[in-house]
Amino acid sequence: MKDRIRYSLIYMGVLAALFAVYFTVRVFEGEMAEQLKSQLRENLSLIETAYINESLDTEPQKLAKFANKDLRITLIDSKGGILYDSDAEAVKMENHNNREEVIDAFAKGSGEDLRYSSTLQAKAFYFAKRLDDGNVLRLGMRQANLQQVYSKTIPYLVALLAAIVVAAILIAIGLSRVFISPLQELVDQLGTPEWQNIENVYKEIDPLVNTIRKQDLELQLTIEQLSNEKQKISHLKDEFTANASHELKTPLTSISGYAELIENGMAKPEDVKVFAGKIHKEAQRLQSIANDIITLSKLNNCDAEPFDLNEKINLWNLSHSCIEGLILNANKKSIQLTLNGDQNAEIQGNSKLLFEMIFNLVDNAIRYTEQGGKVVVLVEPSAIIVKDTGIGIPEECKSRIFERFYRVDKSRSKETGGTGLGLAIVKHIAEVLHATIHLNSTVGFGTEIRIGFTPFSKTDKVV
Repeated sequence: MKDRIRYSLIYMGVLAALFAVYFTVRVFEGEMAEQLKSQLRENLSLIETAYINESLDTEPQKLAKFANKDLRITLIDSKGGILYDSDAEAVKMENHNNREEVIDAFAKGSGEDLRYSSTLQAKAFYFAKRLDDGNVLRLGMRQANLQQVYSKTIPYLVALLAAIVVAAILIAIGLSRVFISPLQELVDQLGTPEWQNIENVYKEIDPLVNTIRKQDLELQLTIEQLSNEKQKISHLKDEFTANASHELKTPLTSISGYAELIENGMAKPEDVKVFAGKIHKEAQRLQSIANDIITLSKLNNCDAEPFDLNEKINLWNLSHSCIEGLILNANKKSIQLTLNGDQNAEIQGNSKLLFEMIFNLVDNAIRYTEQGGKVVVLVEPSAIIVKDTGIGIPEECKSRIFERFYRVDKSRSKETGGTGLGLAIVKHIAEVLHATIHLNSTVGFGTEIRIGFTPFSKTDKVV
């Protein structure tokens, strides 16, 4: 993040330097053109005076004494014919009554034009004036080669450009440190006691920081509630804390980065909406993690009120409700999501917990199934089976997939928005419902998870 900001500032400095040099050259070129025009007007005034005093209208060839290699003199009659030209033979030259400066001279008294001259084989500036005898006296001067004119200034411009680039690099390094250090301190201290007391220097993201602090505080309180359990649970709590802090730090770092770009005006207007969407997406991920953590906390809280496990549940109806809630996710990936099996299958348990379990199983199957794959929910008399044609689970990972925050493919899980807690919730709900879990998976072919339940008498009422 720091490097990205640093390079952005350097690029901006270099572009500013290039624009500065470009506009300096353009201004210099304009000034040179104005000087050229002024010089031509002064020369024409002097030559006009000599033309009148020396009666050069009868001997236009004498105008040659005023011409030089850079100054062209042309005398044009009232019909556009050439009476004299210092750079070409008048008799061989075409009529000039269509030249812009000549037209303006006849119509307004004087005219000027900057164009390419086929006679001079160069770009030239012309200034023409109508004389008292009806003729037009025109002066032309080749535009000086700018590279020659600028030859003395180029070293200074290069030095200026180099100085601006060096200054941009130094400023970029300094500013990137100033911009990032407060947020970096927040990120580094996340999960520590100091996190709650660090002052946020960027007031614009105060609501976001306060929300994260609140969630972090709730997380710490939840973890503390588990501290009185047996030694195995204590060990799991420490591991859970480390994993949770890592999972929260990842979206927080992303949120901090995009918010920093927006705050400091480094984001293009068209990118602000995109960055805001990414911040919203990461904030939703934080909320999902927090919700899953709360669910796990309730499942593990031995002091909480026990769940009602005496409901009579139709597995087909409950599975159908889960599929309806996930069909849009499946459609986005063109996944065929189907429900098969026994429509009269019934078990005894807790409908809310069972819905959460099936929902997580199907959702996980959709996340880890490729575009155009299949996910099948199969209902048996006392079991529910979720099968997919996804990426499969390696043999060495099968014993750990129900652990909190454990991911077979971390990049894929984060890309699809997974929290890493779905299967952990499935495992704990199975323990509460006294259900069994059987896993069968082959890498590249898919995964099948079977949840077995205790059947009940058909005479009971089903919900």
